[in-house]
Parts: sequence; structure tokens; C-alpha cells
Amino acid sequence: MALIYLFFSSLAWLTNHGKQTVVPSLEGKSMQNAISILENKGFDVVIDSTFQSYKHPLEVIFQEPAAGSVVKFGRTIFLTINRKTPPSIPMPNLVGISFRNALLTMQSFRLTMGDTIYKPDLASGSVLEQHYKGQIITAGTMVPIGSKIDLVIAEGFSGAIDVPNLVGLSWQEASVILDSLILTPNAIWEGDISDSTTAVIYAQTPEAINELDFKNSINRGDLIDLRIMQNPSPELIQKNRGGSQRLLGIEDSTLKDSNETPVTTIRESQLNATRQGTDTAKKKKLPSSLLPEKDKSKEASIIQKKDDSKNKKTDNTVIPPKPVDKKPKPKTGTPVINADDPTKNEYE
Repeated sequence: MALIYLFFSSLAWLTNHGKQTVVPSLEGKSMQNAISILENKGFDVVIDSTFQSYKHPLEVIFQEPAAGSVVKFGRTIFLTINRKTPPSIPMPNLVGISFRNALLTMQSFRLTMGDTIYKPDLASGSVLEQHYKGQIITAGTMVPIGSKIDLVIAEGFSGAIDVPNLVGLSWQEASVILDSLILTPNAIWEGDISDSTTAVIYAQTPEAINELDFKNSINRGDLIDLRIMQNPSPELIQKNRGGSQRLLGIEDSTLKDSNETPVTTIRESQLNATRQGTDTAKKKKLPSSLLPEKDKSKEASIIQKKDDSKNKKTDNTVIPPKPVDKKPKPKTGTPVINADDPTKNEYE
């Protein structure tokens, strides 16, 4: 009986019955400061950890029971501390999806949006590249939670531009120009190439100017075909420069090979012939006194014919019509025997 009485009498002392205290506010304090406060008040401490990028390392993020709660003296207080080193996660693949979907994916992976860089491209609004600390990062690479990820976004094209003239330039020089104009080269290498940087472009499609010497246009991001050789001849480069000069050069060479008369020479001869005919027509007629005997007789006959025609026009006499022969014309056909004269054949 004495033991039972002693046990029940000591329950109040063992359970701290009637002894209560208020839980202090610990959120936002450092881990060491929070542990010191709790231990001085007689609380036991249990620590867990998580990570939040916007919190300081080892900062108290959460406590249980909450600040201001009345608890028994010596109760256990649970603290959640921000980790000093963030955990790593695999980088998601954001390339090819829309900018909005990329933001949602980053939030689910607890990544932070960094800078956005816009670049002309056909796929307007989609993610072209993903960068971490200034470098392109591929999907699956481990990155710390809360890392800032920069995205390159396609913004579409602003319009057409003039086709650059790259014929005669080296591959290295042409690459710089194409990059500045945001054009995509399609290099076609021909022959033996010993040094690609010094290889020369001898033809391009589309050309810089057309056959009428007007500039051709191209959209940003479009392909431009380049034919490249190590050392093309100057004649080959000149032949592929485009424009009307090239066509004139082809015509001249064709005429030389075929030994034909140039078109310009033919036209000049035709014009000279026309001018000579015009000059002859404009010459004045010589008087009859200066003409030779044969020409005088011809001239007299021409004047007589003109007088006769005038007299015919002024004569008012009516010429009777020529009598018409009413005899029927013989018909050509098969011979028919006349019934009255059986010895004669006639044609009807």
C-alpha cells in the first residue's frame, strides 16, 4: 500500500503536472540560436531539413508547436531548417516546348527562371536553348534545386532582306556575313579541299541580283546554297556572279565560237540600207532636156498614157454593153445517141 501511495504521489512530479510554458517564436532565426533558446527553457529539440532558395542557409523555416502555444515544460519542439547545400536534381528538357510550358516545368522541378534571350527563328514562342551559368546545359545533367536557368526564346522573323553577294569570298568570310544576317548556309563542297577556311565560293543560290540587275530578297533563317572549291578559276567566278553582265558575256562567247555575224552588225546594216533607200526616194527628177534619147522616149510614152487616162475620165459618151451570146455552151459528159439520127453521137 505504501508503494502504491508513493507512486501516485510522485505522478505530478514525474509528468510536470501543472507546470506549463509558452513556446517561443523561432522561425527566421539561425539553427544555433534556436537550439540555445529551447534548451535554456528546458525543451527537447528534433531537427529536420529542407531547401528553399530564397531562405538563408541553416535558417529555421518551420516549427511545431507554433509560436505562442502553451505546452508542458520539457516538451519536444520540432524544427525544420533550410539546408546549407541544396540537393541536386536532373535538368529537364525544355527545348522545343513553348515558353509557358517551360515555366510550369521549371516550377515543378523547383528551378528558378533566369534571363530570357530572344532570337529570330521560325518557331516563334518556343524554347531554342537552355543555359546554366552562361553555358548550354543538356537534359539529364544534375543541377542544384533552385538554380537559375536562362532560356533562349524564338521571336519569329521581322521580314525579308537583300540576298548578300558571296561569290568570290572565302568560306570563313561568308560564314561571318551569314551569321550576322541570320541566314542558314547549305555548303556544297566540290573537289579536293585542303583548307576549308580559305576555300572560295564560286556560286550561290539564290543569287544576289537577277537578270534585270534587281536585288533578290530572302527571309531571315532561310537556306542559301553555296558551292565551294579550294581554288576556282577567275572565269568560273565571273560566270556565276549573276545579273545581266553574265548573260552578255555568254552571248558574246557563243557568237565567237559559232563565227556568226553579231546581232548588232546585222541591225546596223539593215538601218544603213533603209537610210540609203530613203535618200534615193528623196532625190529630184532630172528635166527631160537632160535625159538621154532612150529615156526621152520612155518619158513621152508615160506622159501620153496619163493624158489618155484623163480623157477617158472626162468623156461622157455611153458605151453600149457587149451583146451576150445566148447559145448554150456544150456540156462535157458522156456521149448520148440521138433517137432521131442513130448514126450521129452528140453531147448534151
